[in-house]
Amino acid sequence: MHRKIAVRGFTLIELMVTVAIISIISAIAYPSYRENVRRSNRAEVRALILENAQYMERFFTENNSYLQTSGAAPTAPVLPNLVSPRGATGAKVNYTLAFSALPARSATTFSIDAVPTNYMASDACATYTYNHLGQKGTSGTLGAGMTTDSCWSK
Repeated sequence: MHRKIAVRGFTLIELMVTVAIISIISAIAYPSYRENVRRSNRAEVRALILENAQYMERFFTENNSYLQTSGAAPTAPVLPNLVSPRGATGAKVNYTLAFSALPARSATTFSIDAVPTNYMASDACATYTYNHLGQKGTSGTLGAGMTTDSCWSK
């Protein structure tokens, strides 16, 4: 008249095997996830650079200059997109976009630079550059075997 009581639960070995499997999967998946996030941030900033360049071309068409000439000295116009992602503030900013007339105070040439900040500060592609001729480039030290072409295409 003794009933056998079924024991339910996990043994310590089963639990340790499960933890080991999850650790291995995480060690593989997390770096891949981070690289995909970086790639999407790069794609977004490249799109914003091109939007700013289109804005500058429209500005040039209307003013025959890449600089605002009202006032005593010519000044750079304010770009519509100054940070990536669009509208981000503080620690959420991944890139800061800046306009510069090349050479200084030139009304017929420009460069737009996207400087990585915060999370993207250690990005392998460094700073993106785009000029009035449509030439795409990078400045700074490229890492992890990246080239200018691979940075702009990924």
